[in-house]
Amino acid sequence: MPMLNHAITPRGDAAHDMALAQEIVALYEAEPDLIGLPAALFAGVARLIDCEVTTYSEFHHTSGEFRSIMSVEDDPGRRMQAIAAYARHMHSHPFWSYDPGFFGERALRESDFFDEEQFLALPIAREVFLPSNARHLMAIVIQHEDYVLTIAGHRVIGRPPFGNAERERLEAFRPHVLRSYRQAQQRTVAALTPADRLRVAFPELTPRQLEVASWIANGKSNEDIATILGVGVDTVKAHVKAIHAKIGADGRLAIAVIAYTFPPFERRPPLWRIGGDVWAGRHGG
Repeated sequence: MPMLNHAITPRGDAAHDMALAQEIVALYEAEPDLIGLPAALFAGVARLIDCEVTTYSEFHHTSGEFRSIMSVEDDPGRRMQAIAAYARHMHSHPFWSYDPGFFGERALRESDFFDEEQFLALPIAREVFLPSNARHLMAIVIQHEDYVLTIAGHRVIGRPPFGNAERERLEAFRPHVLRSYRQAQQRTVAALTPADRLRVAFPELTPRQLEVASWIANGKSNEDIATILGVGVDTVKAHVKAIHAKIGADGRLAIAVIAYTFPPFERRPPLWRIGGDVWAGRHGG
C-alpha cells in the first residue's frame, strides 16, 4: 500500500443523505463493465465515508484467481510484499478473511473487533497497514455466484475511526454496488464477439481453428473461408473436422449456435480477464 495523505471533509447529515443519493445515481449512470467498475466506485466510496484510499478486490472460486486494485498509484514491489504478508495473516481473524458469511450485509470496521492496543500488536497491522501509514479500515463483502467482491475504505494514522454514520452510508450503498456488479458482469458478457466466446469456452482451439470457427459462425462456406484465408479448401475441411472433434459438436450450425449462445463459463475463467488483458497469472497483484 502507498503512503497516504490526510484529508478531512466534514459534512452534515442532510448533506450526507444527498451525497448518498448522488453517488447511487452516478454509479448507475456510469454503466461500467467489469473493467471500468473499480474506477466507477473509488471516488464515490471515498466521498461517502471520508477515506483516503479505496480498494477493490475480487476472488473467483473456481479458478482460484483474484485481482486487487487500489484507488491510488502504488509501488508494485512494495505492494507484492504487503499482499504476501496479508496472505500469511489473513486467517488470524474472520474480519481479515473477508468471509461473506461473517460479514453478511454489514459494513464492518477493524475497531469493531480490536481496540488501539490490540490493533497495534497485530502482525497484520505491523506488516501490512502501519508501514503505509494506514490505520482504520471499513469494508463490505458481496458474494455473487462464483465471485466474492470486497470494497474497503482506509483512513490514515491520526484520523478517527469510522463512525456509525459512515457505516450506515456504506451499508446503504451496498445493494447498489451488488446490482451494479451484476450488471457489469452482464455487460462484459454481452460485449463478447463469437470469437471471444469460442476462445474462452474452448481454449484448446488453435488460433487458426478459432479463425475458421469464427468464419463458420458468420455463415461462410468452406470455399469462402479458403479464399479469405488464402489456403486450399481441403485445408479448411481439415480444420473444420478438428474443430468438431475438439468442441464436441458436429455440423456448421452447431458451431454457430455455440459461438452466439454458449455461455463462455464452462471452464470458469474470471470474467474480468475476458474483457481484456487486465490480469495475468493466478496470484493477483
